[in-house]
Parts: sequence; C-alpha cells; structure tokens
Amino acid sequence: MVNLDYLYDSAAAKPIFDKNYFVDKKLGFQVIENGTILPYKDNGRGALIGALGGITDGDGNFIGSSHVIDFRKDGKYTPPPESIKHSSKTVVYIGYFYPVWGHVITDNICHLWFLRSDDFKSQFKDCPLVYISWADLPLKNLESFKRLLEILELDVDKLQKIEQPTQFDKIILPDRSFFHVNKGFVNEYRETINCIRDFALKNRTPTSSKKIYYFHGQRGFGEERIAQYLKSKGYEIVSPEKLTLDEQLNLLINCESFASTLGSSSHNSIFLRDNTETIFIPRFVNAFYEHQLILDQIHKQNINFVDSALSIFHTRNGPFCYIVSEQLKRFFGDKWDGYEEGDFEAFLRYTKDSIARGLAANETGIKKYGAIFTDFMAQLKKREDLITAEDMPPHWETFQPMLTYQPDVHKKGWFPTTTFLPGKKLFYYQTYINKKDWGEWVGEDQISGSPEDELDIQAIKINFPDYKIYYSVYYNAEEGWSKKVTNSQQAGTTDETKAIYGVKIWLNEAGTKEFDVLYRVHKFDGNWTDWAKNGEAIYSHGQKLNAIQIKLETKAGA
Repeated sequence: MVNLDYLYDSAAAKPIFDKNYFVDKKLGFQVIENGTILPYKDNGRGALIGALGGITDGDGNFIGSSHVIDFRKDGKYTPPPESIKHSSKTVVYIGYFYPVWGHVITDNICHLWFLRSDDFKSQFKDCPLVYISWADLPLKNLESFKRLLEILELDVDKLQKIEQPTQFDKIILPDRSFFHVNKGFVNEYRETINCIRDFALKNRTPTSSKKIYYFHGQRGFGEERIAQYLKSKGYEIVSPEKLTLDEQLNLLINCESFASTLGSSSHNSIFLRDNTETIFIPRFVNAFYEHQLILDQIHKQNINFVDSALSIFHTRNGPFCYIVSEQLKRFFGDKWDGYEEGDFEAFLRYTKDSIARGLAANETGIKKYGAIFTDFMAQLKKREDLITAEDMPPHWETFQPMLTYQPDVHKKGWFPTTTFLPGKKLFYYQTYINKKDWGEWVGEDQISGSPEDELDIQAIKINFPDYKIYYSVYYNAEEGWSKKVTNSQQAGTTDETKAIYGVKIWLNEAGTKEFDVLYRVHKFDGNWTDWAKNGEAIYSHGQKLNAIQIKLETKAGA
C-alpha cells in the first residue's frame, strides 16, 4: 500500500505510482570471446557520469550492462596496446562496484544472482570471479559492502579486482537483475534481497528500538528539526554510517516503523519485514526517484509519503531544505500552529548556501509548491530580523543569480542557463569550442577551454556585473580585430568555423581604478602565452587557441 494523502499535491503525484516495475523475464548470461575488461578511469566529468570502465567485446564495442549503470554507452576508453594484459582464462564478471550505498543495494549486487544458478554451479564454479571498482577502492575499505557479499555467501577473498586492462579468452557476463534502461527488476533480484532479509531474521536479536529514523545529515538544511520532531514521537535517531551492516539489519528487521528522507537512506527499506509502516520524506516536491519506486515493489509495504521539504533551488544532489510541515504534523495527529522560527532559519540558511553555490531557483518547482510556498514567503517577510541576522544578499527574495547568460551551442543554437558567484572580485567568462558545446562558465583564474585537445576557440563571452568589461578577438592579418563588445556579448563567430588567433580585454574607467584584468591563452603547440593586462593585445602567431585564463588583481588602496 502506498499512501499519498500527506503530500502537498497528491493528485499530481498519483500518476507516477501507476507503473508496475516487475519484469517477468528469464535471466541468462553472455559469453564474450576475446573481450577486454577496462578498469575504472575518470574522464573528468565527475563521480558517476565521469566513471569509465566495463567490458568491450572482441570487436571493441562497449557493453553498457557492464557499467555500474546500464544505460551507459560511452564507458569505453582506448588504453595503450602495451598496457593490455592477455589471459587465456574464462572469468565471471560480477560487476562495477561503486561506493555509494544506494548503488550498492541496487547495482552492485545485481549480477550476483548468477552465483546461485544451476548454470554457474555446473559450468563456471571454478572460474575466477572478477570485478572493477570506482576510484581504485579495495573491498577492505568498503566494510558494509564486503559484509553484504559475505551474507550472500560469497567468498570475498576469492574475488579478483581487475586493475589493468585485461583481455580474456572468455568473459561470462550475467544479465542484470535490476536495471535502468527498462526501469525495473526481475524475480532474481527479489530473491537476492530475500537472502539478506532471511539472514537478518535468522540472526535476529531483541531490540528496544521499535521506531527508527535514518538521519542522512548531508546536504540537508533543517533535517535536524525533522529528527527532533520524530524523536518526540518515539523514534530513535540512527546515523547508519556509524553502525555495522549486521547492526543495521537487526534494527531494520525488528522495527515497526521506519522513517527516512528519500535517497540512499530510504533504500534500506527493502530489508524491513512485510507491511512495516514506512515514512518517506521527499527532498523536494514530487521528487520520488525511480530507484525508490522500483524498490518499493520488492515486498509488500505500508508506505506513506509525507511532504516536509521546501527545496526550491534546481539541483538533484543538494542542498535541500526541510521544515516541520503541516502535513508531517497531520500524519502524527498533531495540531499545526503555523511555521516556526526554526523553519524560517533553515530556509534562510538553505537559500544563502544555494545562492553562494551558484544555484538558480527552479520556477517549475516553486509552482508545484503552490500556496504552501506563497504562504511561507508571506510569513517569512514579516521576520525581517531573521533575514538581517542571516545577512542575506540583496534581492534574495527573487532567488535569481546575479549573472545570467545564454551560451551558443555549435549547430544547436542558443539555450538558456544561469550561474552565479558572489563577491565583487569575481566574474565569469566562457569560450566556444569548435565541434563541441560551449564550455561551462567558470570563475576567475580558472581555465576555460580544452588545453589537451585540438579544439579551437571561435568566440568568447565575458561578464563582470559590477563594471563594464570590454573585449575583442583577432582573426588574422587580413581581417584584423573584431569589434569590441561588452558584458555577456559575443566576440567572434559560432557558425563560420573560423578560428581566432588573439584577444584583448579591458575594463571601463571605473573598473580600472579598482582592478587590473590579466589574461593569457593556450595554443595548439601546447604552450601558454605570457600574461597580458588591461587591453594589451595577445597574438598567437599563427597557432590556433584552445583555452583561455582570466583573472583580476585588486589595485593597491582599492
């Protein structure tokens, strides 16, 4: 049973829960001849998105299901031929281990069903079990995951981590039992979870904790107030990272009511007994995360979604804002007497932090909060003493970044985006790279462009909100310099495949009294030019440019 009566807008949420995520299919395995296992490599795009690695077949095609998330089609990279090790063995690949508990529960164990299958026991039980892991983390540094494998009766000491690209005669790749592409799970995944739950039941010891709240404690403003309120309702506040897996399983299998914000912490609900009361608090309005929706269908559960957040900035990974909402109090049968000072304080700290991180307000999210947000803001505006105490930046009520811009994407046109960095001494610049999307706006003294690649800069945008900043680019001896432009305007072209070979940048008179602007460019020959400043011309002498770096220096006495 899933109860949506305690959401801000339950009618809008109901269609999300109509899907059946159980997939009735028989799993099997692939035999990949002359395939290569590529260990983890970071492509610089951050955590999960930037994680390369997995299996390529004998023809060099990347197999998406071998990645930690199975919709990845670009996990392949090309190692130097001399670095590839060759082995005549047949190995069983059991996955790409990623050290985030939510992925441990969903992705890291999704191949392990195979080790209990008749096919494995009759054909491959003597084959080495191999894996790769994110950021070169050995299993000994992932105690809870290691223990989870032991509970599933896997001899951890026999696992072999692939640490260099290795081509094998045969790689056995079991199908996934939990998958992202088709959004669902098969019965083998449920059986894997049942093995863990059965272990907890078999080794169950009495505990006085009948109600528990899993405190996430990261990227959440105001969550401590949620925890305090639930503690007053008899919940034990648990920081799961401080407990062993056995201790957690014993708490979960004994408890009669489990509460958590949605995310990795809430995934632990799959270890509860059937029909245990469960309370999930979404991080922002109507954000239920499909991973959790899939897990909610593994067993019969008594699930209650209760809105108690007011997260209005556009981000999936935080920060988030939690308040003690009317909906939360109503769930527990308490009278709601309006928003409290702690709610306002949490929201102001969250807003200030979000603005400092350069986050833009999510207008769609604000509309979804509807009258809740309107009323909250009306009450907050009466508390100017709190706003002053939090030292909020000017115009904070609009939640708009100080800097807005529109990057132009080659052959795709313009699309809007926003960013912000506080402080008078900071500004943003952006480069357009041939055959590549606009680079990200970056802050002062950062490199914008691609120094490692021969991708030439064709245009530049710069914005400095406090003063006017002027800039121009140089084409060649025949065409000379482009016309000068100012804040956020484009210098150069984006649709003529025309490289630039020089740049000059300067501030207006008022800005010059306070700052020197310094800049340099990186050339295709692999070298940076010397720094120029305050409108001095930089020429690359026939070399195309592939990166730029700009910074300000405050003048003495300014």
